[in-house]
Amino acid sequence: MDTDKHGLKTDHWTLYQKLDWVIAQWCERKALRPLRLLLPAYPGIPLHTDQFYILLEGLRDVKGLCRAELTTDELEHLIAAINEIEDALKRQNAK
Repeated sequence: MDTDKHGLKTDHWTLYQKLDWVIAQWCERKALRPLRLLLPAYPGIPLHTDQFYILLEGLRDVKGLCRAELTTDELEHLIAAINEIEDALKRQNAK
């Protein structure tokens, strides 16, 4: 588990492996709607806590607005990423 300069603990490697895999799947089958919703919110490795909130909102938008377009595996990866970010932010806010 990594801790950034704000004390936010996430497993960046696992989180970004999940997101990179999902994005690659969408690119491969040209699923433009989920890509359009997520890519503006995707900062690479976030440097600020605010970037985690923006990424979380983008992931939630994809989950809510594009659910019918997602495969079961993509949805599972997306939900896992959402849960990981939410957990990290809850730990941060509890301090």
